[in-house]
Amino acid sequence: MKKNLVKFLILTSVMISGCSFDLKTKDIAQDELKEKSVAVIDNYFNLTYVENDAVAFGFLQNVSTKIRIPLILLLTIFTTFLGFFIIWKIRNKPFRILLPLFIILAGAYGNIVDRAIHGFVTDFIHLHYYNQYHFYVFNVADMLVNIGLFLALIQYKDFKIILDHLFKKQINL
Repeated sequence: MKKNLVKFLILTSVMISGCSFDLKTKDIAQDELKEKSVAVIDNYFNLTYVENDAVAFGFLQNVSTKIRIPLILLLTIFTTFLGFFIIWKIRNKPFRILLPLFIILAGAYGNIVDRAIHGFVTDFIHLHYYNQYHFYVFNVADMLVNIGLFLALIQYKDFKIILDHLFKKQINL
């Protein structure tokens, strides 16, 4: 019991720290980068302030605001509940299995809070190759989600077994 409590305190600390770090970097970007772009590594990496009112990779950018905002809200609520549902169902699994989910939630909450406060998500990390190829501008929250997904993927077999069992059990009820 005590071991589980310590595990969840650490995981919750990871989630809160990740979310806080993301929000702090967005505040700095809003204060320091508006109206300019700063080259960190010439021709490859800039800090560029962008207000993203869509979702990942500009998805839903061309959808009317009246539809996009409620849809983003519903997707956010659904995925958050799904994340916590999965965590609840596998709460007794080892730390290494739960860590990716908490890192993903840290990033998700960073973007949720930013969108709730400003009505958009602040992006500022701009990777590019000279002026020819540009990757979408992103933020720390996006990096956290990708790190969590990577950690889950390298444990693919463990996650597949858990999720197969979890969802088969739910379907058979």
